[in-house]
Amino acid sequence: MKYKVFTAVFVLCCLLPSAGMLFLPPTQAAANERLSPKPMMQKEDGSWNTDVLGQVADYIADHFALRQQMVTANAALQTTLLATSPAEDVIYGKDGWLYYAAALDDYQNRATLSDAEAAQIAQTIADMQAYCEAHGATFLFTIAPNKNSLYPENMPARYLQSDSPGNYELVAPYLKEYGVNYADLFTFLSEQDETLYLRTDSHWTNRGAALAHDFLMETLGLPHTAFGEASYATENTHRGDLYEMLYPTGTAREAQQQYEINFSYVMPPRTAEDILIQTTSEGAPNGRLILCRDSFGNALHPFLAADFREAVITRQMPYPLEQVQAGDTVIVEIVERNLANILKYPPELGNLFVGDSVE
Repeated sequence: MKYKVFTAVFVLCCLLPSAGMLFLPPTQAAANERLSPKPMMQKEDGSWNTDVLGQVADYIADHFALRQQMVTANAALQTTLLATSPAEDVIYGKDGWLYYAAALDDYQNRATLSDAEAAQIAQTIADMQAYCEAHGATFLFTIAPNKNSLYPENMPARYLQSDSPGNYELVAPYLKEYGVNYADLFTFLSEQDETLYLRTDSHWTNRGAALAHDFLMETLGLPHTAFGEASYATENTHRGDLYEMLYPTGTAREAQQQYEINFSYVMPPRTAEDILIQTTSEGAPNGRLILCRDSFGNALHPFLAADFREAVITRQMPYPLEQVQAGDTVIVEIVERNLANILKYPPELGNLFVGDSVE
């Protein structure tokens, strides 16, 4: 009898994930995860989809009932017992520090760019600067360091570093050679005594963003609020993107700084990841800002928005420099691990360029 009960329980456990898809809410993606879409019998052109069976298998694998709970339980087991991450995009470091696997090439100094490509990236940025200046705007370029570039001490020891230059080390000398107005956040942030990146996230803290804001505005020589000297509250409110990828149903929160920042959204964004965000700040000391940014701009843009009467904050690539007007301030921020995107999505200056190309 006990074998029959065991068999029944075993079969029920096997059926629950697939049968539960009929009764439980659909599985939602965690953090940056992309789940397989529903398979279709026909393609958009009306022809039969010959890959439908494979797509059905992928869909079930991503959407079976209680998937996120099982993923979380498996991750908790592996990180606790083996100190390793089962999520391919997350590296589990010492003391619970999490790192983004996409930054591993940079950390190990495995350049994915050739020297010629590094020079071309710097040349493209120099052309962007010349274009903006020819249109009467001020230009500033900055690179947000990867988390493990600033805080490598908690990376697992198995990831060895070479003495070869990585992508950033290849690009940086060309930025100087081509005269790019560059704000060196690597040096500035590494000189700070505080830990300015989140333990369970791939980005800087609000405090890190505040100090980065001050440094950028000082580099530009523009009047600004010194948020680095402003008071703030600290609350356990932040759910790290890497934590969510590893533990999709986890409930832990990380301490985050909360500042009082005075500006208004032209239209409230759905999320800080919106492609276009526009802000106003009445009485701000500066005119219009165009901030071309990536996810590091999520925390950075509120501080900058407070210092400009208008701000256009965009994730669009190629960068929409055709919007540049006389008197604008243009800041281009990109994270270290995405430097190659400038080569992949060069701005479409074309006939809009005024003046001679940078040599």
